[in-house]
Amino acid sequence: MADNQRVHPTMKDVEKNEVDYENEKPNSPLVPKSNLASEKDGVYPPPPSGGQMRVQFPKDQVIPTRQIPRYHSGPPKRRNSCCRCLCCTICFLFALVAIIAIACGVLYLVFQPRIPKYSVDSIRITNFSINADLTTNCQVSVNVRARNPNKKIGIYYLDNSHLAISYLGTELCTGALPVFYQGHKNTTFLDVALRGTGARVTSAVVSTLKEQKQKASVPLNLRADVPVKIKLGKLKSMKIKVRVRWDLVVDRLDANAKVISEKSKVSVKM
Repeated sequence: MADNQRVHPTMKDVEKNEVDYENEKPNSPLVPKSNLASEKDGVYPPPPSGGQMRVQFPKDQVIPTRQIPRYHSGPPKRRNSCCRCLCCTICFLFALVAIIAIACGVLYLVFQPRIPKYSVDSIRITNFSINADLTTNCQVSVNVRARNPNKKIGIYYLDNSHLAISYLGTELCTGALPVFYQGHKNTTFLDVALRGTGARVTSAVVSTLKEQKQKASVPLNLRADVPVKIKLGKLKSMKIKVRVRWDLVVDRLDANAKVISEKSKVSVKM
């Protein structure tokens, strides 16, 4: 029973504790005067850790905020649209060229085109004379062999062809090839008549011609420009010009003339 005894304070003890508490109150303020003075000037002491502090400045010391200008994008320039259009056009042209190149490559692999071959088998000069005024009269018959070596390509020889024989740059007579169609792997012999009058030569040309006739070696140039169309299966190409050049040497200028040498060159122009 003695261990569980409770002790209750009396009224005298309570009054005594109150008097002691009043005597122990601090007379000085909790915040230093220096801090209080700084509050009047608008400066505050640093806040305790973890706290927030609000700072107020006088109106004359407030820095105005900067206004950031706004820029509005204008309408798209015409230059950009022109550049875009130009780029599209260039791309289209490149694509078109690529398609044409691929198509030509396929046609080449399928048909394997080869240039026709032409040669002069014989030449007969039925009339050649030089007048007193140094003008000439010339009639020549040329036998031309045309060979088409292609297996799948035919050739249409069109009108308006032109053949000419010249001597030292002077055109003596002209003629034309007949209009005909030459099939695959075909060789055709053409007898072409050429006539010309009034071609004027110089006295130096006449002297050179006499010397060459004595040597039995007279050079002549035969030129042929022939428009043709190519047949590829059931397709027909546009008009193409075949140009042939022969460098001939004959032994004389009469009906018994013989071709001593011949060099030819064939070219194709679109």
